Amino acid sequence: MARVWCFPGEENRHSNPYTAILIGQLRRLGHSPSSPGWKERFTGTCDILHLHWPQKVIQPGLLRSLRTIAAWAVFLALQKARGAKIVWTMHNAVSHEQLRPRLERFWMARFMALLDGIHAMSESSLAQARLRHPVLTRIPALVAPHWTYSGAYPPPAATIGLRRDTVSFLGDIKGYKGLDDMLAALENAEPDSRRYLVHGLPESPAEAAALEARLAALSGRGWRMEWVLTRLSDQEMADRLNETLILLLPYRRGENSGLAILAAERGTPVMVSGISAFSNLLDELGPPRVTAITAPLSHRQIAEAAQAAAAVAGAVPLHFVARRSPERVVAEISNYYLFLMDSGGRKLPR
Repeated sequence: MARVWCFPGEENRHSNPYTAILIGQLRRLGHSPSSPGWKERFTGTCDILHLHWPQKVIQPGLLRSLRTIAAWAVFLALQKARGAKIVWTMHNAVSHEQLRPRLERFWMARFMALLDGIHAMSESSLAQARLRHPVLTRIPALVAPHWTYSGAYPPPAATIGLRRDTVSFLGDIKGYKGLDDMLAALENAEPDSRRYLVHGLPESPAEAAALEARLAALSGRGWRMEWVLTRLSDQEMADRLNETLILLLPYRRGENSGLAILAAERGTPVMVSGISAFSNLLDELGPPRVTAITAPLSHRQIAEAAQAAAAVAGAVPLHFVARRSPERVVAEISNYYLFLMDSGGRKLPR
C-alpha cells in the first residue's frame, strides 16, 4: 500500500480530530501514514503527500509568513520531483482568518500549481473552487463527504439531558459565523420562553466585552439568555449538543462545517444558512433535522424551526451516520490514492 504523509497529523487530535481519524483509518486499510518533521521531509520520500488547511502557513508576521511559505514550497516541489502525488483536502478554498489576503493568494497559486489531486466534500464546493481558481479544472478530483466523528468526541455526561427549549450557538465566535444575525433577530422581536445559549470564545477581549454587553441587554429585556465566552472542551461540546433543541449556524461563508456534521450525527437538529457548506446536509436530511434560513434571519424563523425540531431532537439519523462513516469515506480516499499512483492522474475521473 502507500506511504502517506499527512499534514496536519494526529497532533491535531484535540483541536480538530478530523486528520487523526483519517490516519487511523488509513492504518486500518494497510497504508503507512505519518507526519514527519522537517529533517525527514527533505531527506525522505513518500507516495502520497496529503495536506489540509494549507492557508495556515500564513502567519500574522510578514517575515515569518515568507519563511514558512519558502520552506513549504521547497519541500513540496522536492517531494513532487521525487514522485510523490500531492493531494489537498479542500476544507475551504479561502481561509476564514484572511490574515494577509494578498500573500495568501500568492501562496495558494503556487500551492495549487503543484497539486496532483483534490478531495472536495461536495460538488458545490468543488464547482465554486474551480470558478475561483481555474487551474483546479485540470486536476482530477474526488468528491467524498465529510465523515462523522465516530466516537472522537466523548458521550454526554450522564447528568445532561435534552432541553426541549434550548436554542444554541456553539463554537469559536468569529465574524463569518453570523452570531450577529441571531442576536439581531432577537433584538427585533419580543421575548419568548425559550432558553438561548451562546458558548464560545470571541476573537479578542474587546469583542468579548461588546458581545457580553449585547447579551446582557437582551437578558435585561426579558430574554432567557445564557452565555459562556470561553472555548468549549470536547466534553462541553458533547454536553451542549445533548442539551440543545436546535443549533443555529447562520454562517456567511465557508465550504464545510464539522460542527454541523457532529450535531447531525448526535441527533441535534440544525438551522443553517444557504451556503455551500450546508447544501449536502439539506439534501440528505432536510427539515426538521436541517432547516434552511431565509435571509434575513428572523425570530419567527427560529421559533418555527425550533418547534418542528422537537419531533426529532435526540434521535440519531442512522442512515446518515452509516453513509458518512469514516470507514466508508476513507476507503474512497484510499482508492483515490491508488488511482493517482497508478495513472499519474492523467485521466480525470470526473
